[in-house]
Amino acid sequence: MPENSQILEMMKTQQFAEVLPLLHQAIEAAPSDWSNYYMAGQCARFLEDLDSAVIHLKQAVSLKPDDPAVLLAYGIALQLTKNFPEAVNTFRSAITSDPDYELAFNSLALTQEEQGDFASALETYESALQALARRLAKAMRNNRSNRIMKHDECQFHLWFEYATYGALYLCSRDPNVQGIAMPSASLALEEEQTERNGGLFWIDQLDTDNKQVRMFMPNYFNTFREALRTDRTYATILDNKGLLLEQQGRLEDAKQCLGEARHFLRPLYSYS
Repeated sequence: MPENSQILEMMKTQQFAEVLPLLHQAIEAAPSDWSNYYMAGQCARFLEDLDSAVIHLKQAVSLKPDDPAVLLAYGIALQLTKNFPEAVNTFRSAITSDPDYELAFNSLALTQEEQGDFASALETYESALQALARRLAKAMRNNRSNRIMKHDECQFHLWFEYATYGALYLCSRDPNVQGIAMPSASLALEEEQTERNGGLFWIDQLDTDNKQVRMFMPNYFNTFREALRTDRTYATILDNKGLLLEQQGRLEDAKQCLGEARHFLRPLYSYS
């Protein structure tokens, strides 16, 4: 039986044709190990053997039915074989397993487009962007030692809307927080100049009614923006949504999505 480390290294270096026989050996030796079916299915998909991919990934799902990544891979294979109804159901199962799995929402939207259900696809792209915002917001830890990200003049504003959505989501998860506040322009400028609150993302304080209000600091928004900029998932989903809006004749909305998507992608291709 081949060493697992050898298989993983070959997968990492994209030696899909070479590693597939080793995965078949591993499946024979350990038929209840879902991961071998999963990797074999992915190899088959990358080699464009879609029927084999569906067979292996279906078996992986039967052994690991609640794993969103396995469900996503199976759904993509079904989508590529034009089995759109089953692909939709599989993506929905992935979302049920992980409601913040933006990749499953994105693949669901692409499949809905293939089915001609453009209204649902637009709603699902928006759900994908909101899921990404929730995931990023949940990962943020409110420490003074956080890196302080500087303000960046940006002609686009959608990222700020998703950052605000993430802030509202965080407040909804804390029963002690009864209100939300944003810094004024002057306070934001002062904070950036003095760095008085260090790397904090927010400050909880009592208002005049003795209710706890969460004030989100400039560093929250700047850090959120940079998290979106360095994760091409945001730009990819936004680009998909923009192309569909353009196709539907909603040109101003499309311009916002496509412009911001390409603005955020640009640093990934800068070699200076």
